[in-house]
Amino acid sequence: MGCNKLLKVTPLIIILNGVLNIGLFAQQLPTVGAIRWDAWIGNIHPVGLAVESNLSPHQYHYRSPFYSKEISWDSIQCRGANLSVIEKENKYAKYCGINYWAVCWYPKNSGLDTIIQLYLKCSHKYGINWSCILGTAKFDERTDGPWLVNQFKKRIYQKVFGTRPLLYVLGNEVSTQTIKYLQKINLASGNDSIYVVAMGEDKYSVAKYADSINADAISAYTTWIHNNGGAYYPLVPKMDSVRWEEHRSTGKQVVPWVTTGRNTKPRIDHPVWWTKVGANEWTQDATPKQIANHVADCLGWIKKHPSSTLSNTLLIYAWNEFDEGGYICPTLNNNTERINAIHNVLIR
Repeated sequence: MGCNKLLKVTPLIIILNGVLNIGLFAQQLPTVGAIRWDAWIGNIHPVGLAVESNLSPHQYHYRSPFYSKEISWDSIQCRGANLSVIEKENKYAKYCGINYWAVCWYPKNSGLDTIIQLYLKCSHKYGINWSCILGTAKFDERTDGPWLVNQFKKRIYQKVFGTRPLLYVLGNEVSTQTIKYLQKINLASGNDSIYVVAMGEDKYSVAKYADSINADAISAYTTWIHNNGGAYYPLVPKMDSVRWEEHRSTGKQVVPWVTTGRNTKPRIDHPVWWTKVGANEWTQDATPKQIANHVADCLGWIKKHPSSTLSNTLLIYAWNEFDEGGYICPTLNNNTERINAIHNVLIR
């Protein structure tokens, strides 16, 4: 993929047995993950119907996924639970320069696991791997743990440092015991140790949680910032960069993230039962160029701080948080403006 092309040759300094050794290594461009919240499944699960309802007013059809079907002026179906859609998403991601999906965890046969199960079955992944975000739903270490560890063994599961399975854990939602057990059965299976990334926006709480689960790095799902309908730029990109620096100041490894939007108006107009959004908690949509520039800034930040970003990866919020406001997936009528802009940054 274009985002894996060699970028430059950089001095590598190693202290071994008290002797300073300077060599050269080829620094690669960071790998790029995109968060998937796969609720776009219609009547397979009540959440699917709720988010369809959020996007049904005609003013929000523009941000519905490319596989949507307009039923009427104020009604839309957004149902991506078929192999052809998943394969097209993989192809779009490949074009964009994304390396892997970061998939919100839901238990097997819950309905909300439908898309990841289809992804695992599809023939055409176009080189797009996947990783898991724990903490978005109940995870049973005894039944779900062995399944996930088996996924770690597969080539399509995203690794860092060549062999370490990449696992995101949403702050304080998964117990220390569960992570310890998962690490134990993972090592017993012959896998390399899991690279655990604790996710949380507040640097103090996420650092504390990272210590409790012995995480390797910290990150966040998104930056929750808003200004009562003001502009996306410069507020959101600036606050992301502030959070990157705050996370780095803890002394821990960081996986920086790119918030592509905070236009939560559909959820303000039609509240959902699983979360609450205040009436002023939204910004205007970002332009494709603003999103692409923010991705470029994130790449630059990693390049500037290589010792704090050893996993050499970043996370985009999000591929498909359409009603929450963070998305880069092509939208109705195959509008690819956002991935076209990001393509110009990631594919050289």
